[in-house]
Amino acid sequence: MNRENTTTLAELVKNAAEEHGNCVYVKEKNGKDISEKTFAEFYTDCRKLNGFFAKKNETFHAAIIGASSYNYLVGWFGTSLGGNTLVPLDAQLGCEDICELMQRADVSVMFYDKRYEEMLPTIKAECPGVQTFICLGESESELTLEKILAENEQAEASDGITPDTISAIVYTSGTTGKSKGVMLSHGNFIDNVFCRNGEATEEDVLLTILPIHHVYCFTCDILLSLRYGTTVCVNDSMMRIAQNLKLFAPTIILIVPMIAATIYKQIKAASAAKPDVPVKMLANAVFGGRLKGIYCGGAYLAPELIEAYAELGIPIAQGYGMTECSPRISSIKFEEGSFGDVGIIVDGCEVRIVDGEIVVKSGSVMKGYYKDEQATAKALDKDGWLHTGDLGYVKDNRIYITGRKKNLIILSNGENVSPEELENKFVGEDIAAEVMVYADDNIITAEIVPNPEYCSGMTEEQLRETLAKLINKVNSAVTSSKRIHRLRIRDCEFDKTPSRKIKRTQTTKGKIVEI
Repeated sequence: MNRENTTTLAELVKNAAEEHGNCVYVKEKNGKDISEKTFAEFYTDCRKLNGFFAKKNETFHAAIIGASSYNYLVGWFGTSLGGNTLVPLDAQLGCEDICELMQRADVSVMFYDKRYEEMLPTIKAECPGVQTFICLGESESELTLEKILAENEQAEASDGITPDTISAIVYTSGTTGKSKGVMLSHGNFIDNVFCRNGEATEEDVLLTILPIHHVYCFTCDILLSLRYGTTVCVNDSMMRIAQNLKLFAPTIILIVPMIAATIYKQIKAASAAKPDVPVKMLANAVFGGRLKGIYCGGAYLAPELIEAYAELGIPIAQGYGMTECSPRISSIKFEEGSFGDVGIIVDGCEVRIVDGEIVVKSGSVMKGYYKDEQATAKALDKDGWLHTGDLGYVKDNRIYITGRKKNLIILSNGENVSPEELENKFVGEDIAAEVMVYADDNIITAEIVPNPEYCSGMTEEQLRETLAKLINKVNSAVTSSKRIHRLRIRDCEFDKTPSRKIKRTQTTKGKIVEI
């Protein structure tokens, strides 16, 4: 696809239809059958929805909430063709949070899955500014996407859309503080779509697994597939990843480290049950038989897991980014390998290290936070550099992450300690289900949620001794100033954000034990 004539999402979807027309864009399960929609059919449906909205003769903000689906994509792009702004909401949010975010984002149109129908009376009462409600699935509601597509003529994209037009307001789910609405323009998304080349082809098949309201999923699964003509297969449930890998036999998947670790454990368990079958053969079968490799991001990926997959013949390509950067800052292809880094800086992106913090500038950087000038000024300096809040360094054009600036432990002796550096040492240790490191009375403390699968049958003393040995193991791998001197054992999981990241501020603490 030509970058010169692809400057907005409207042009991206149009060019995809022209270049890949009759190729299948989306596959998803429809009962026992698999339905297919081509790039051309997708563009037609988007224009029909745009035809419906064109009657309003005004631009607006539209919330969209639900699982990944063809209809979700039509809702997004059909709305976007009119120059309107999408507000993708986390499908795990409760009614109160949905209302609060829609009010903050000045939403007047809402797309929703059928399962949110029971919330509508409350939403209508709490959000009087929302005038139009459109169900994405089958429903008895007055207005459904299916009815709109059946009753409206196609309308071409608005002439008023430019690269600077705000395409989406994406709310972050930070581990501290109130979520912020990241304003991403058409140009931001397009810059990120074209920041690397040769990542996929028309022959590739991608299984989209991650939540679609995440920019990582939206850009790297949905938008890149439009660019390359790749088929997107919809994973209908996190509980059915294994079945859908076999059903759709993808050549590429994008996941987070937690999912990669879970699948690897399943492969090892299957290998233990069938010792006569080569483990590479089992792994190949688990992934459907065509997998070229895995793209992984969103959290720390242990080098041991990369090596474990390499032994299975499956390369993992790691990347780094953030919502505020649409999201990619660095990325690698399978053949470029990982060396403890999080990828090669993408084309068109400048990276500096300022007082240990990673600072970036590119066409992918957000326009700011919606109605939050103070937070915008803190994140974006006057020259347009985005302060990521991540600590790290650059070597040979590769980025290495060492922690988060706001999480730094500053001890009374002036030493700065990155809790993430210590937490990452626990990755792969089966006894520890969850770990958070922090300063407790100026003492470096590790609070651990034991894994019930591995401590079942242990006495309290045996558990304490096992965890104390684990602390000593971690301490032996770091300098004296970074050693953990206090252990807290927690009897419940940590409070988390909607995206399942541990909150740094917890309502309760675990019990202190001597080590």
